Amino acid sequence: MKLKDFSNWLDKLLDPKSFKDYCVDGLCIEANDQVTKVVTGVSFRDRLIDAAIEEKADCILVHHPNGFWKNEDRIPVGHYGERLRRMFQNGISLYGYHLPLDGHMDIGNNALIAKAMGLSVVDGFMFEGEKPVAVIAEFDTCVSKEEFLACAEKAFEHGVQNALLYGSNQIHRVAICSGSGASGIEEALDLGCDAFITGEIKEAVPITCEELKFNLIHCGHHRTEIFGVRALADKIQNELHIPAKFVDLDNPI
Repeated sequence: MKLKDFSNWLDKLLDPKSFKDYCVDGLCIEANDQVTKVVTGVSFRDRLIDAAIEEKADCILVHHPNGFWKNEDRIPVGHYGERLRRMFQNGISLYGYHLPLDGHMDIGNNALIAKAMGLSVVDGFMFEGEKPVAVIAEFDTCVSKEEFLACAEKAFEHGVQNALLYGSNQIHRVAICSGSGASGIEEALDLGCDAFITGEIKEAVPITCEELKFNLIHCGHHRTEIFGVRALADKIQNELHIPAKFVDLDNPI
């Protein structure tokens, strides 16, 4: 498939122009004019380049386009220059899709976390631009805190990192924002949520949960964001018939 056609397909699917993001969303490195095999991963890093070379892929697609965030120094020297050199020498193009791959209601991280938890998405929240990046989802019937944790342990391969369970024992309505999404706690409370699922938290979050009597679990920034790039690899393979493979290079944070 021609690279420009692949770009158009991705942009139509993920609609990056509707999001106000703080990194490049779309093509970051154009090292080839064709796409014949794709590797997807959470973050652009040396070992993902190694995997792409081993797989003989000519395209990498990531959620975190490290090196292409706003305000980063993009002068191609040092380690960053070495990465670019390897990509061009091996004819590997790079795409990054950040918030669009959180908020997508079919293959987005948050919608897929809800599905894995046995929840049904009912709304979006935490708007960044024209679209939300997080979801509100509900259980068919209320569950206890213990049942809620059991669902999370099943949904996430590495389980729950911390459970801050200061709120109601009856959990029905759940806010989900993968990655570092705990800034949405107060909005989730205003929307009537009983609990919040996210990836990574800051020091003040346990205090906020205690004082606002709220339930929150976090399961790892990387580990809550494998869902979108994994689903996207399947979609590329099934719909475009281009070989695509998700490579999980775990990061405990």
